[in-house]
Amino acid sequence: MSTSGGPASQGAVIGPGNLSYENGSVNLDEITIRQLTEDIGAYRYDLEFCKNEMATSSLTPQEMRTLQLRILDLGHQIRHCQHRIELLQAQTQMRKQSSSSGNGIPTQISAVGPFMAKRTGGKTPLTPMPPKRSAEDANGIPAPSLKKTKRDNSSASPEFDENIATETNMSLQRLGFWKCRLCTAPKYILAGEGRLPSAPCKWPLKDISKMITHFMEMHTEHEPAERCVELGSALEKNRGPFEYWLRRSRSQNIADYSVIDDAISELLGGHLPVLLRKLSRAAAGFPSS
Repeated sequence: MSTSGGPASQGAVIGPGNLSYENGSVNLDEITIRQLTEDIGAYRYDLEFCKNEMATSSLTPQEMRTLQLRILDLGHQIRHCQHRIELLQAQTQMRKQSSSSGNGIPTQISAVGPFMAKRTGGKTPLTPMPPKRSAEDANGIPAPSLKKTKRDNSSASPEFDENIATETNMSLQRLGFWKCRLCTAPKYILAGEGRLPSAPCKWPLKDISKMITHFMEMHTEHEPAERCVELGSALEKNRGPFEYWLRRSRSQNIADYSVIDDAISELLGGHLPVLLRKLSRAAAGFPSS
């Protein structure tokens, strides 16, 4: 996973290979579609498993309700992946049509950002512009604007930070993998009736939201510190999905990985981070240490 990035240095030239999602033999759209297709297959496998479990007669009402909610969630996830695939396929087709009609992508452009316009006074472009150039080139790509805004006047350009975050999010994996160790612990086995969950998990925890909910709302037979440590171990082994959950599911603009490191370290120390208490409904009701 690449986390490096930043604005190009003054006078840098970007070739045609950097102007699309495709660079050499790597096609990020194809990779994303393949991963989404694999996710759909995994969701459908889980869906079939849940439906088979629903057919058994030995389920408690709580287990039945849990399976019903899981089936609804899996349906939503499958539909979301299908919509993403349709959107990526449409974007790929539009790029092919755009490249086949017109004069093609320019051979090179100057990497001029809003912060460079500020250094040079903002009025004079760094490279000569052809007269009467339209706002869009032959491929329908809007021409770069040197108009300064309040965001452009800041010491660090948020525009480049957002681009870096977008590139990072595209390479993150949404689902993780964790087998709850508290479900096999002696405290849970000896808890008897009224324990949560009523039976050990039959499948691994994959979704980060469900991991947090599992340890925040269940396993009350364990001390809060023990549940925090188990959640910290789960997130430590699933840093990529945890980062995906923070950036995409909770729309957090993470500048560096110290936020993730601090949250996991605090959990492993037996304490619930304020960050999780703010972002998760299940964590909001967790007992304060």
